[in-house]
Amino acid sequence: MPMIDIVETIRKAVRDHQAGRLTEAEQQYQLVLKSEPDKSVALYSLGLLFLQTSRYKEAVELVNKAIAKNPQVPQFHNTLGLAFESLGRFEEAMAAYRQAVLLKHDYAEAYHNMGIALHSQGQFAAAIEKCKLALSFQPDYAQAYNTIGYALQMQEQFDEAIEAYQQAVRLKPDYAEAYNHLGVVLNAQKRYDQALDSYTKALQLDPDYIEAYNNIGVVWHAKGQFTEAVAAIEQALRINPEFAEAYYNLGNILKEQRKCAEAIKSYNQAIQLKPDYADAHWNLANTLLLNGDFTQGWQEYQWRQKTRWKNIVYPHDHSEPRWDGSSFAGKRLFVHCEQGLGDTLQFIRYLPMVKALGGTVIFTLMQPLISLLDQFEGIDKLVVLSSDKPDVKFDFYISLMDLPAIFRTTLDSIPDSLPYVYADSTKSDYWRTKLDGPDFKVGIVWAGSPKHENDHNRSCMLKYFAPLASIEGVRLYSLQKDASATQLRQFPAEMVLANPAEEFEDFTDTAAVIENLDLVISVDTAIVHLAGAMGKSVWTLLPFAPDWRWMLDRDDSPWYPTMRLFRQEKWGDWDTVFARVAEQLRILTENHIAETSLTNQAG
Repeated sequence: MPMIDIVETIRKAVRDHQAGRLTEAEQQYQLVLKSEPDKSVALYSLGLLFLQTSRYKEAVELVNKAIAKNPQVPQFHNTLGLAFESLGRFEEAMAAYRQAVLLKHDYAEAYHNMGIALHSQGQFAAAIEKCKLALSFQPDYAQAYNTIGYALQMQEQFDEAIEAYQQAVRLKPDYAEAYNHLGVVLNAQKRYDQALDSYTKALQLDPDYIEAYNNIGVVWHAKGQFTEAVAAIEQALRINPEFAEAYYNLGNILKEQRKCAEAIKSYNQAIQLKPDYADAHWNLANTLLLNGDFTQGWQEYQWRQKTRWKNIVYPHDHSEPRWDGSSFAGKRLFVHCEQGLGDTLQFIRYLPMVKALGGTVIFTLMQPLISLLDQFEGIDKLVVLSSDKPDVKFDFYISLMDLPAIFRTTLDSIPDSLPYVYADSTKSDYWRTKLDGPDFKVGIVWAGSPKHENDHNRSCMLKYFAPLASIEGVRLYSLQKDASATQLRQFPAEMVLANPAEEFEDFTDTAAVIENLDLVISVDTAIVHLAGAMGKSVWTLLPFAPDWRWMLDRDDSPWYPTMRLFRQEKWGDWDTVFARVAEQLRILTENHIAETSLTNQAG
């Protein structure tokens, strides 16, 4: 082998490396190592190059060799930590970072890398602590502020996250990533215009920043400006046609426009690029169900167990096996409630079918529904839902919302025998006396839970109900029980609205009032499920893009035969909905008055 000038070859390799000529740099490092296989600087530099080109295992091997020859260089250990972290070997990464700061106690970059590794494992408070330690040695470390902001964001400490991101861009005005992260938090706070400004700054600094285009699309979607949303997402896909998250968000936008076939195609493209993309699978499930495809929809619905919302929609983790729908005679089955109160009221109808297959059925239920459902058919033991593991023994478990898939539910086989929820007779008698009178009694609800991700679309304002109160013979009763009930103070003085909800303690009171009403009119909340499960007449007011269970282009519900659906004809248009409701309520009331008059005459 011909002799080479080691020093000059390393210098040339470093120049190529720094200039981004990685192929040339790699060739030079390899030449050095052929001449001097134990040259630590060449081992380390080539390992760093492999790290930068995603050859993580080779990076670990080379940097470890460099450390074996020269263990006192803190940078070697820091880079080894980065390689381990890229392989998901977090404990080894942390050990390498600790060795780096042992050799150099003020090594801010290593402390910051510890913070990133801890953040990747969901240890957000510990991540912030390490980043603050980095800042104690390097107060102008913009990247550490960015990581602190991200950790605070993940804990939904949005105001503090904004302060951290703003400090990052003050220290590093060309920090596109921090501007993008700042936009995400502003969007979470519904400060949409400020979020757009922040994303725009990120794009001014990096015109090919696909995440910023994607996030701009998310903001326009939230604002209901779908043309702009699609344009931003498509720009991201022009830059990177394999950007799975962009296809996912495009699917969300198309679904919101009720373009189900196109949305399904987009979700499938996201899944093709990223097969384990749980969020895409779950939104695909919701779109399939919305479109009436129950067979594939229930299959995809299982992916909710792995989504980022797992702790909300499916917080179940047991060592016992999941029930597969087979006979469990002589065994104990633990059934979980899931998601919201309305979901429980809708799907509890399956428990008698479950009970028919075997032994003991134990059901965990949210506290507000305990009294209402404590005698429900098909439940042998009722347990109050809590954050702790249930103190019960069982052989199998299943979630309530897995049952449609277990029973292979189709549109033609939905169990719709009503009623299956009943009001307490004593309370019903009490409210019959209080509500006594000849008027057509209508219970109303105008707002759902503000915590629901789609509440800004599905809820409306009380003012829309005002014309209904002026219909001759109609008497409105408020069933609203949260902060939205304060809107009653703004109701026109000439429109008398009774408010029995002031006396409600739990859902048994709500059910007792509903039992004595002629009709319930409500946006998509638990109340419509309660009224439907009781077999009472209920009109459900739906946004343009409704929840999957209401499907599309029909004014009835296969889940509740006594329910009628009133849909927005265009996004955000409640005026047209209430015009139709008022027209139909007027007809219904006139018929009620006529029937009452005939009854009185006959009497």
